[in-house]
Amino acid sequence: MGNLQVLLFVTLALTALFCCDGDMNRPLDEGVKISPETANAFVRRQKRSSPYYERYQEMFKTPMEMKQEQCENYAPCDYYSEVVGFQTAYGYFFGN
Repeated sequence: MGNLQVLLFVTLALTALFCCDGDMNRPLDEGVKISPETANAFVRRQKRSSPYYERYQEMFKTPMEMKQEQCENYAPCDYYSEVVGFQTAYGYFFGN
């Protein structure tokens, strides 16, 4: 049993010695560098068609937003929505 433990210890020591060479200045450790244009190509926001769309969105609320405000203004529904989610809480207190 002792020979097996010594063999295992030597194997682990040699593995650690060869795997961890200590050279941290390799090119893979510096990361991937891409140009800003390439990086922004997939996160660029789509432009809206007209400025009137934003005003329309500010003036009128969607039915879901109105339901959320109704639930937020009623304390038991607001608390219950934090526990089980908005849809379930609204259905429980106000029906579908």
